[in-house]
Amino acid sequence: MVAGRKKPTWKPINSTFDFNDYPFYWISRVGNRYTHVMEVELKKVNMNITTWRIALILRELGTLSMTEIAEYAVGRMPTIAKSIYRMSDAGLVTVGLKASDGRVTQVSLTKDGVNLIEYVTEKTEKIIDRSFEGMPSAEIKQLNALLKKIFHNLD
Repeated sequence: MVAGRKKPTWKPINSTFDFNDYPFYWISRVGNRYTHVMEVELKKVNMNITTWRIALILRELGTLSMTEIAEYAVGRMPTIAKSIYRMSDAGLVTVGLKASDGRVTQVSLTKDGVNLIEYVTEKTEKIIDRSFEGMPSAEIKQLNALLKKIFHNLD
């Protein structure tokens, strides 16, 4: 480091560290705030953030294995499996073995599941709008690109 240059305040190792400059502090805060706000709305329709994620993933990607769902939902397999079986009991998903490999459990949204996710998506749109208020699409694209880069750097 060149003499006279200020050490980055976002690196915890530096004596000048300030958690307000630490990206992971803000990533955690945003994620937790979003989860809390969404949970309040989701509770009104007997959903939680895990079932919301599962339903959105299935709506977007179609039939998936439980392992794939756990990976996309960033959840632990026991939590995902428990949520999927609750969703199945509620008639929101179908669960069955993959025809070509009986060891793989596949999950698909039912018509009721699709209808519920459409309803909830409309009900929670205001949260998404409020979250990104004042941010043009270009900034959101840039934010996503930066977050993806960090994600891949951690592999």
